[in-house]
Amino acid sequence: MDTVIQITLILLLSLVFIQDLKLRAIHILLPIFILIIGLIPYFKNEYSIIGLLYSLIFLIITFGGLYLYLSVKNKKLTNPFKKNMGLGDVLFFIAVIPFFSSYNYILFFITGMLFSILGFLVIKLIVKTDLVPLAGLLALYLILLKIGSYISGFDVFFTNFL
Repeated sequence: MDTVIQITLILLLSLVFIQDLKLRAIHILLPIFILIIGLIPYFKNEYSIIGLLYSLIFLIITFGGLYLYLSVKNKKLTNPFKKNMGLGDVLFFIAVIPFFSSYNYILFFITGMLFSILGFLVIKLIVKTDLVPLAGLLALYLILLKIGSYISGFDVFFTNFL
């Protein structure tokens, strides 16, 4: 059963990557399916729901800070989800919460942003665009983390590094 879940997850993440790269948008069902696939082993392993809430609170605080920063910068209330970030990106961030402990989710968020910056610089060399396929690049990053974790036998998702 775990193998089927992992393969399904890799396929869904691959779809997110391909769709976001081609269309700069993802279908709303993809993050929903990813969330469901993540919640199955999360609750099967009897992890605490508090960990999910901590990660969600981190995300809310981060997006609140982004909202405040853009509002101050633009000298008017600015919705970051209209020009700076898509709904698919936000849904993707929420969907991957069950794959990490709270601490590792924060680490994934930070390193995923760094990975996305580097990935975008490579994409920008190939295709002239100013739109960052954030959800797609984060999906690719998560695929690489899953493969690396499988190959090394080390759980990078719930072993706390912080």
